[in-house]
Amino acid sequence: MFEFYFDQMNELVFIAEVKNQHLYYKKMNKAAAKLVRCQGEAGMRLESVLPERVYHSLYPY
Repeated sequence: MFEFYFDQMNELVFIAEVKNQHLYYKKMNKAAAKLVRCQGEAGMRLESVLPERVYHSLYPY
């Protein structure tokens, strides 16, 4: 059920993990993947996937 609702959300959703003070995405929903045009593997650093401005606005959270 989680997967269905996760992918149906219009909001950008990233499930991330913090390692060595960097955010690594574990999963993103379809809306987020469309925005960042990401086809990469989970585990990439969010800063390499997101525009710098967006990354820095998310990092504190």
